[in-house]
Amino acid sequence: MYGVGGIPHAQFNGYLDVVGGYPSGSMNYQPQYNQIINTDSPLAIEVSMTITSRDEILIQADVELTDDITTTNNKIVYILTYQFDDDWFCVALSYDYETFGLTDVGETGTYEHSVTMDPSWDLVNLKASVLVQTFSGNKEIFQGASTSFSGLLPMFTANITEGPAYLGVQFTSVSFPQEGIESWEWDFDGDGIFDFNYENPYWLYDEPGSYDVTLRICVEGEYAETTVEDFITVTDGLNITGNLSGLWIPDFNPYVITDEVTIAEGDQLLISPGVEIIILDNNQIVVNGNLTANALGSETITFSSNTEWEGILFSDTQSNNLLSNCEFTDVSNSCIEIEYDSSVDIIGNWFINNSSSSNKGTAINIIGSDNVLIHKNIIANNANTNLTGGISCDASSPIISNNLIVNNSGTIAGALSFRSGSVPTLINNTIANNQASNCIFVFNSSPVIMNSIIIHDGNIFNAIGSDPEVSYTCISGGYTGEGNIDVDPLFEQPSTGNGPEYNGYNALWYLTEDSECIDAGNPAEEYYDIEDPADPGFALWPAMGTLTNDMGVFGGEGFFEYVSSEDNLVNIISHSDLKVYPNPFNPTTNISLQINSEDAVHPVTLGIYNIKGQLVKTIVNNEIVNNNPCFVWNGIDNSGLRTSSGIYLVKLETASSVSTQKIIMLK
Repeated sequence: MYGVGGIPHAQFNGYLDVVGGYPSGSMNYQPQYNQIINTDSPLAIEVSMTITSRDEILIQADVELTDDITTTNNKIVYILTYQFDDDWFCVALSYDYETFGLTDVGETGTYEHSVTMDPSWDLVNLKASVLVQTFSGNKEIFQGASTSFSGLLPMFTANITEGPAYLGVQFTSVSFPQEGIESWEWDFDGDGIFDFNYENPYWLYDEPGSYDVTLRICVEGEYAETTVEDFITVTDGLNITGNLSGLWIPDFNPYVITDEVTIAEGDQLLISPGVEIIILDNNQIVVNGNLTANALGSETITFSSNTEWEGILFSDTQSNNLLSNCEFTDVSNSCIEIEYDSSVDIIGNWFINNSSSSNKGTAINIIGSDNVLIHKNIIANNANTNLTGGISCDASSPIISNNLIVNNSGTIAGALSFRSGSVPTLINNTIANNQASNCIFVFNSSPVIMNSIIIHDGNIFNAIGSDPEVSYTCISGGYTGEGNIDVDPLFEQPSTGNGPEYNGYNALWYLTEDSECIDAGNPAEEYYDIEDPADPGFALWPAMGTLTNDMGVFGGEGFFEYVSSEDNLVNIISHSDLKVYPNPFNPTTNISLQINSEDAVHPVTLGIYNIKGQLVKTIVNNEIVNNNPCFVWNGIDNSGLRTSSGIYLVKLETASSVSTQKIIMLK
């Protein structure tokens, strides 16, 4: 607006200027102030600042002319400032103007301007200023006024506002004042009834529809409330985009993802057994928060596409992500990709008939992540025209145990690739009938392989700058190391050829009773098989008569059960378990049980205990539960009283085991 010859620059009445002034401040401006103090303004302004229901700051100016204005090109200017300290430093967050049309004494007008609210702004540091100014000549300011927030201002944000049922929404109060609020009351569904009275509650929307949300706050007996109409939209799951949060159940099958989706940091998606997920048009699921897709011992969760999709990417998430008994098909990249030190347990899944041309592992690709468990998975009939159809690790050291890796193909390696300083541990895997000149590619890495079966027509290793450590393994062509053998493992009914052209996932890979791989694993007790004559599945494998480890997928903890009705291999979980979501929580949390087939026919008990071991709430009292249910605890104890913030233990007691998990209630 003005020619600036230095900083700071102050302009009075459009023609009196002062350059400099720091640090003495206002004392430098006193002579100019004295010249204009008696000047009469031709107008009066009253300014107010409020927050609308759409999270916008509304600046309103009521103007009355007390004298005529003869200048032209007049504007009303709106400035929103933010003060960063108590002395000097503030910034203009927003500067806008519009034509000011009042000219004659007595005229009045109301002018409004809105600015989108940033949830990170501290309301106490915001100030709205309004100027009426001519933009011609000396650009004189005729009048100015400013205001700050005062009183009660209920406001809130949410981690997500639209998505499929069950939609999990974490609400956060950003109300004013910041301190001194005595109560928060929430109506999540627009029925006029307050549902919860916590500052930052979590709510699970279980029916499609549009929902108004109301927050009422109280300070010293004074109440104020705000309602945002149609704030939450819950869909039927047929057109899923954007952020994901909540619980998916089979009632809303299929869940159809039509664009890129993300589980944001701090958010969690829990997928129940039997859910069908269809991903269209080469889209990808990105996980920066937590994904728990857990169907152990229950109906499989399926991920597929009617064309192709890009798989699931876990990126920079250190929460306990879990995929179990999920089936992945139609992937054109990597079914599971893990990067930036993410933590994922991949247990009992099916990776079948996927095809990729990327320099990755088609089934699983791990980059810079060590906290990864790959256990009891079937990786079969996957192809890659660049690297490997199985698992690839770069600068990563996962545990890979009791996996069936068969009939995959790759250009560099049929089954596995380890690069860039990876130190993976492979125990009790069956790797057979994969197609490539090399079975395993090793570059500057140190894999440790034990108690496994590796059968391949070409080279077992293409090792560059590497020396794999192999022991107690049946390996084609033999290999230096304690306990290694080179024999036909005598599978019951393996696939009839190498590569995806032959069906590896419906073949029978357990050992016949005269196999030399039985009881040939590491004899140390820590590697014992879990099978013995007392196990329900023992009759299926009469050859397994001792606890000494059997080489291959069925040895150690890798007990599988053959289901003849479908000619498939499926997993049995060795013990029942539980999963709690969200954690920490406020005010409710979901408790998902995974009950194995043995425990499913016996009563179980589920309870909440304090850190002293005292029972707080009984959820299930010695009852038989079916279909791996999900229970909700709302923080109420057995006496009907609200529990306090703190650490609690969730304990599941079954016929065969006891599982506990620590949870934290926040208020």
